[in-house]
Amino acid sequence: MGLFDLFKPNEFVDDLKQLNIEKYLSSGKDVFIFDFDNTLGLWRNAEIKDEFKALLESLKLKGAEVLIVSNGRPRRVMNLDGFNIVWRAGKPFSKRLKDVFKRFDPSRVVLIGDQIFTDVVTGKRFGFYTIKVKPLSEEEFFGTKILRFFEKILLKILRGKTENEM
Repeated sequence: MGLFDLFKPNEFVDDLKQLNIEKYLSSGKDVFIFDFDNTLGLWRNAEIKDEFKALLESLKLKGAEVLIVSNGRPRRVMNLDGFNIVWRAGKPFSKRLKDVFKRFDPSRVVLIGDQIFTDVVTGKRFGFYTIKVKPLSEEEFFGTKILRFFEKILLKILRGKTENEM
C-alpha cells in the first residue's frame, strides 16, 4: 500500500442518499459504520436528518449492523433509538476503536464519513471499504477547518480534479 492509499477513499458520494446499499449488501458488506458530525447530522447538533434516519433504519431492517462512531462530545441523539454510538472515538488512531472493531470481519465493513484525515484513514487502517461524503455544513470545529485546507489539496492530488469538479 502506497502512502496516498491510506488517504484515498474507495468511493466518493455527494450525499448519503446516493449510497447504493443493495450493491454493498449483495457483495457481503453488512456492517455500516457512520461518522456523526457533518455526515448524519450537523456539527454540535443532537439530531440526525430524517432521511438519514430512514436510511439507518432500512439498513437494520435488512439485517445489517449499524454503528455510529464520532470524535464529537457525547450527547443524546434526540430522534434515534436502538443504535450504538461511540463518542470521543479518537479517530483515526485509537486503542478504543481497535477494541470496538475487532469483532468485525473487515471485508464486511463499510465506513462512511465526511473527513479524509479521520474517517477515511480510520477505515483504511482497519481494512474497511471507505466512502467519503461531502460535509453537510461548513460549520465545524476549528481544528477540522484546518484539516479541510489540507484535505482540499490532497483531494486534488488524489482525484486530479478541481474542487468544483468533485
